[in-house]
Amino acid sequence: MKIKLLAAMLFSAAIAARLNATEIVTASYAAWTSTVTGTPAEWDFSFSGGSSYSSAAGYTLNAGSYGPFTVTGPDGSGYSLNENPGYFDSTTSQNVTTLEGASDGVGSMVFTAPSAGLTAFSLGLGELGAASPITVTLSDGETFSVSPGVNGNQFIGFSSATAITSFTLTTASGSNIELTDFDAGASSQPEPAAEVTTLSMIGSGLLFFFARGRKFSSLFRTKA
Repeated sequence: MKIKLLAAMLFSAAIAARLNATEIVTASYAAWTSTVTGTPAEWDFSFSGGSSYSSAAGYTLNAGSYGPFTVTGPDGSGYSLNENPGYFDSTTSQNVTTLEGASDGVGSMVFTAPSAGLTAFSLGLGELGAASPITVTLSDGETFSVSPGVNGNQFIGFSSATAITSFTLTTASGSNIELTDFDAGASSQPEPAAEVTTLSMIGSGLLFFFARGRKFSSLFRTKA
């Protein structure tokens, strides 16, 4: 019984370590850069090929040395991504150029990273139309919410021990998501795999031997 309890504790510790080693989420640029190694690359908001991106190919967002992101959405049908060169940001009291999503509440803005993924990135998010929370869903299933308010702007930064290969922005009907800023970088978080794997292997091994021991014990009792 003691062996079984120890095995279960080690296995649970391994799972907890894995869950706790997902993302560091920050609400300011300074806090985000403290979790990043080296100098982040900033998207320069230089649109090319027109101001509307309604094709399935979407828009290529240049993330500097960290590789391009492909941005698609919202629906792939009647709604498109658009450049908004006159978005007024009440936080900075100036007009900024943004990449704008639709306001149907069905479509979403999907950002796909290069195959290697990205361990650190930050977003400046605003909205037009109606005020509604914007949900950020990462490729590992984690979700986060920001509420910039109409013509407002809110920063959110992510630093992950494992690579994020995509993320999706969604909001309610009547609200247009505005991407006002994007930075990419390399996370300074260490990989947690070694100690997590060790705990998991020890826990699994103890559970295996406990189960085998019970089987042989039962067999001998039957023969006796």
